Amino acid sequence: MKMKNFAIIGFLVLVIAVVVLIVKSDNSVGSKSEEGEALTAAQDTDVDMSDWCAEHAVPESACTLCHPELIESFKAKDDWCAEHGIPESNCRLCNPDLRFPQEMALAEQSDTFAVSSDDIEVELFFRKNSPVCATNGALIQFASSETVNRAGLSIQKAFASHFEHGIDAPAETKFDETHLTVVTISVPALVTKWLVSPGDAVEKNDVLAILSSPEITELQSSLLSAHSDYEIQKRELERHQELKSKKMISESEYDRQVSESKKALAELTSHRGLLLAAGLQEIDIDEIIKNGIVSNQILLRAPEKGLVVERKAQLGELLEEGNAYALLADPNSMWIEAQLSEEEIRNVRKGQMLTFTSDGRGLNRVGGKIIWVSRSLDPHTRTGIVRASVIGHSQSFQAGEFGHVTISSNENIAVTLVPKDAVQWEGCCNVVFVKETEQRYRPRKVQLAEGNGPYYQIISGLKPGEDVVVDGAFLLKTELKKSSIGAGCCGIEPAG
Repeated sequence: MKMKNFAIIGFLVLVIAVVVLIVKSDNSVGSKSEEGEALTAAQDTDVDMSDWCAEHAVPESACTLCHPELIESFKAKDDWCAEHGIPESNCRLCNPDLRFPQEMALAEQSDTFAVSSDDIEVELFFRKNSPVCATNGALIQFASSETVNRAGLSIQKAFASHFEHGIDAPAETKFDETHLTVVTISVPALVTKWLVSPGDAVEKNDVLAILSSPEITELQSSLLSAHSDYEIQKRELERHQELKSKKMISESEYDRQVSESKKALAELTSHRGLLLAAGLQEIDIDEIIKNGIVSNQILLRAPEKGLVVERKAQLGELLEEGNAYALLADPNSMWIEAQLSEEEIRNVRKGQMLTFTSDGRGLNRVGGKIIWVSRSLDPHTRTGIVRASVIGHSQSFQAGEFGHVTISSNENIAVTLVPKDAVQWEGCCNVVFVKETEQRYRPRKVQLAEGNGPYYQIISGLKPGEDVVVDGAFLLKTELKKSSIGAGCCGIEPAG
């Protein structure tokens, strides 16, 4: 009896193996035939592929990340996505079905963009698909369209892009240090009142704080004295000019008065310069001369337009001359600094583009151009700094935001993008569910590479333009693990 059971089991195993070989043979023949047809079609295309930005998957002539000077023209045409900082006509996050003619041409070049894993070094974030499993040839058939509606399935089209694979490293945003302004004065003083707070935008000559200085009154008194002497010498010069015209004084006496007037003007200019160095502005000095009033107060004004980054002086704190009171920055000029490992930093160069994604706002990304690569490594962490200037909407970021940068490679390989919710691990394979009819959905094994934001990159198994299930994909995955979702809902047709 036992021998009979073993014979039956052996026969079933043999039948299953034959069926698997037949299915794989049919798929291989079909894929080769379709691939040949696709390559022939691609050769006949007349789409201009030179106008294509492989890095950002948009036409080069409309890429605002590479050409920020185009931003204003798109805004003028009311074609701008403020949320993501790119033209609305290029925004895939707002328009998931967006496809360009170049992408359609790329899609024709390959049936499934089947790129061998030997050709692409895929990050090992995903488990490998099993070559033979229950998914092979499986089909989910719903009983009716009403059943599909009750299941709550949502469908999106997969779209073409280019393989993004490169360096991913922690990073931080900073203000451009070449556009920072330190507000300081040349006399000891203390802050009696702050009129601005960190984060406030100020214009040139706006009052930042009111200071009190024991030495400023002496400088103001000297200014008034010098101004008084200059006015006397100025009137005396006018009198000498009149006497000279009447030949009532000698030439040497007139020249002596001209010299005295110049000395008085130089003295006045010197005292004005001392007050300017002490933190006063021209308008403050003119006001002192006009009113003739001396005060121990200084109105600390902004020397440039900018953003108040830091108030360095505390209320009531007496600072010596030369100490900083505040720090101003240009909010439109920012840096991205990334920490790269010893191996990674060897593979980046000045001029390369990168993308920064904030940890706090995952969908908020900004482009950058590498302007400096460190030539030394930290002795403890063995990492080096790469600095990039922000391109585009830097105002949407704050200095000190933590995130990560992606420095893409220059590989020009087409891939297919799908929302991450569309991909399910069904136990032995990564699958997406492709819509064939309103009631029929077929699981498709796919090979994945890491994707940015809410998308995965599929390097084989799916074509751009195919309809895949997003919401409800998990429900269909459970259907692969059992005979039905509910009585009379749907069922799985086996392979063959």
